[in-house]
Amino acid sequence: MLEDKNELRKIILTVTELFNADKDLELTDLLRTSEITSEPTYYDNWNGGTTYYSIYVTVSVDRFVKIQEKQTEIEAKIKDKTELVLRPYENTQIGQVYIIPKSIPKIEWDRIADIFTKDQLIVEVNYLKDTMISVSTGGQRIQDVNDEYQRRFSLVDKALKRLAFENPNLFSDLWTWYAKWSSGEMPQYKDRRAFVGEMYGNLLKALQETEQPELLNISVNLTGWERIDRTVKEIKMRLKQASNEEQFQTVGLLCRETIISIAQAIFKEEKHPTLDGVKASKTDAKRMLDAYVAVELAGGANENLRKYARASNDLANELTHKRTANAKDASLCASATISLVNLIGILEDRH
Repeated sequence: MLEDKNELRKIILTVTELFNADKDLELTDLLRTSEITSEPTYYDNWNGGTTYYSIYVTVSVDRFVKIQEKQTEIEAKIKDKTELVLRPYENTQIGQVYIIPKSIPKIEWDRIADIFTKDQLIVEVNYLKDTMISVSTGGQRIQDVNDEYQRRFSLVDKALKRLAFENPNLFSDLWTWYAKWSSGEMPQYKDRRAFVGEMYGNLLKALQETEQPELLNISVNLTGWERIDRTVKEIKMRLKQASNEEQFQTVGLLCRETIISIAQAIFKEEKHPTLDGVKASKTDAKRMLDAYVAVELAGGANENLRKYARASNDLANELTHKRTANAKDASLCASATISLVNLIGILEDRH
């Protein structure tokens, strides 16, 4: 029964809902975010036969370390709840539940910040995969899609090289792919689907399993703020590549450009009077942002938010003007700048 992934998913979903009803949020979250599998480990042929299953809850190493002291207790709780759900199925029993740590590979996603995010790269890889299957199984015509395929293949190949991945797809041109499948090696549609699926299988699995670090992530919608979007991507890429004082200073200059752009995007002279009455120039980001924060975060209840916004702005500005920049300064500057972009984006209802 539990060999069927759909049946296992239904059982685990019910167990998760039971923990949620008990307000056991730790176990609810654990089951919702873990990879869960099962396998039959023992068969007792007495009285019609009973199959005993082991359930494996695979978690990240970081999470495993946090729950390790309670591991036995958590495994027992999951087993008890699962057995409760399985009570109507007399011939199916749970032998043991195991929580297993699994190392999640780290990919330096900032290396391709100017090309793709993690999700965008996965979309592009799937596009290449689906297009190869389509043209080889009676779908799209090669002459209609080859130019677009080649363009996107080139970008994916560039991104994979930066991430130190070997591109499993040797077919940069769909006519080359046509020569392969029409040679007689793959006579049936199912053969071609299987070939392409296997070719991209390990790569997609690796990309999907890795986490994108959140420190320098934009959490707001930058639609309409294209200049800010471009400079943020450039900051991430330059920060990853920087190795000397001049390159670290370049990161600072890009941060300053981003701060000026965000100030210009949200400052309205008639709505945001400057604090000292001096007219803000087009590049006076500090005066514009201070005025914006004073209006948009007015009132005693927002005092701490005003301090946070001004501190982020001041830190980013200070670091962008620092002459003796190093790796730490550049990282702090990038973090403060992106934090400021996220904060302003939230105030502008872009979250």
